[in-house]
Amino acid sequence: MANPRSLVYALYTHWDTVELLVRLSREFAVLTSDQVLNGIAKVSGQRDAETQGAVLRALVNADILQTLPRSSDLQLNAYVLEFVRGLTREHELGLAAVLQARVAAIREATEALNEGMLGSDMDRVRGAANKLAELFRQISLQLDQDRHALFELAENAKSADSSMPISQRYRRVLEAYEQYVEPMNQMMDTGPQGTFYRYLEDAERALDQGRERLSVQGALYSHRLQLRQVAHQAKELRRFGRLVAQQCADTLLPLREELRQHNALTSAISLLLGQVRKRGLRSALSRPTEDTALPVWRNERGFKLQLGDEVRAVMAAARQYQPQAVVLALLARAGIEVAQRCPDSQAAPAASASASLG
Repeated sequence: MANPRSLVYALYTHWDTVELLVRLSREFAVLTSDQVLNGIAKVSGQRDAETQGAVLRALVNADILQTLPRSSDLQLNAYVLEFVRGLTREHELGLAAVLQARVAAIREATEALNEGMLGSDMDRVRGAANKLAELFRQISLQLDQDRHALFELAENAKSADSSMPISQRYRRVLEAYEQYVEPMNQMMDTGPQGTFYRYLEDAERALDQGRERLSVQGALYSHRLQLRQVAHQAKELRRFGRLVAQQCADTLLPLREELRQHNALTSAISLLLGQVRKRGLRSALSRPTEDTALPVWRNERGFKLQLGDEVRAVMAAARQYQPQAVVLALLARAGIEVAQRCPDSQAAPAASASASLG
């Protein structure tokens, strides 16, 4: 068994190489020395052959790579493979049967908890609570891994070559929906046939009742705290399970119902979004390659704007507009003269009006 500190330091030193080998292990379960050296050359092409061989020996000495018996081939350490896959979101889709077995184990642990409370056996109560906490942790981890695995399947289907037959592009998506999503939806059904929410509700109820009984009996605070913490995990798992089931259905159901057509742009965008989800925006866009670069285009057709005849007529009338001058002083003087010639009562108002205008 390798020294954990040496293994972690080797992971830190040669992380890019290990990450590439983990992605390569999805296609090849066993790697040859040439494949590993080619992977090291891709990560650091400036190194010479001797330096690449030193990196290979360092990975073997740190127990990251293990030599197979009766062969010179290599394979990644199972713990390292699981650890790196968990960090890089490169997990394979799990089995629905494993999830169902863990959910069924919740019922057994809940029964053991109830029996321990009836018999006032605190050791059994604590053991059942620890088992429930471990089951909740494993189920939550599997749901998160399966969710990212389903996202990966959808992204690969969208980013595949559009010239491929549709049945071949979406074959794994359809298999995942039939073999995983449908059984998970049946298990998470809120009706009588669903087991996920029902078993979690029973476990949560048993934990709450056990904590109240221990409070009445004056049990140790550590025992009551343990039951309360596990009950909180049960509540969070119910919420998380509902969220994962909805996201998986929203991801795969459109691909199952309607096999959409994709061009080169949508394929590149899907591939880039997958790298952003797993590595982050800065890492995905800092070193663009031919596979991740978005296609560029240029619009050759130009366009122009033209005014209508109505606008032209309005603008011509506005340009030729000339105001008419009205001399008010001449009108006032003419009104005064009329008033002097006709001194009757009817001309007086007109004269006064003309005077006021003047």
